[in-house]
Amino acid sequence: MLVYALQVNLELGNTEKNIEKIFSYLKDVEKGSLVLLPEMFSCGFDNENLEKHIKETPFIYKKLKEFSHEKHLVISGTLPEKSRSYIYNKAFVIDNGEIVYKQAKVKLFRPTGEHKYFRAGKTFDVTESSNGNLGIMICFELRFPNISYTLRKKGVEIILVPAQWGKPRKTHLEILSRARAIEDQSFVVVSNTTGKIGDIEYAGSSGIYDPWGETLAFIDENEGMISADINLNEVYRVRKKIKMEI
Repeated sequence: MLVYALQVNLELGNTEKNIEKIFSYLKDVEKGSLVLLPEMFSCGFDNENLEKHIKETPFIYKKLKEFSHEKHLVISGTLPEKSRSYIYNKAFVIDNGEIVYKQAKVKLFRPTGEHKYFRAGKTFDVTESSNGNLGIMICFELRFPNISYTLRKKGVEIILVPAQWGKPRKTHLEILSRARAIEDQSFVVVSNTTGKIGDIEYAGSSGIYDPWGETLAFIDENEGMISADINLNEVYRVRKKIKMEI
């Protein structure tokens, strides 16, 4: 099974241009694959204009659902979404044209003021998809081993990490990505942004890691799509080799 992670620079607030760029990469993915897009890939953290961007989200879902159905893809990422008068940074899983799962970001990143604009979510879960049991840790959440521990208890096989992770903490992203793969004996897929977006410079360092912590694919600070051919049986081979009772 092919797994992809996209790493791009975004133009703050320019949804049309950002989505055009996203689809310029998506057109090349193989049918039946799993694709991870970065956190807030439509508009970046254009926080002062979120009311505008939440109105664009349904159209983006429509385009992604159509593309997923056409190519039998599982697609994940995060978008701004409003529910009961609150705005959330919400992860989604689209499987063969249908939205099968959503999860709002629980651990908001206070140093950049996310808590002033977004409502925090409350729960984490694992969703079954055509391409395995998926768990999602949105950016800052990667720092919390209790979250990945929860996903492991729920039977996760692939941990997806859509991110906008800052460049000053670049090394942390690389270390934590491998650590989560090793401690949870799961595949980990990281899709980050790169370059300067607004006033913040992002780390790049998107990667795909196997349950032994080995790097299957990695991109430093360039834009691009990385991929790896994975076998979910590897999850259970590693878990059998070193038993870690949960």
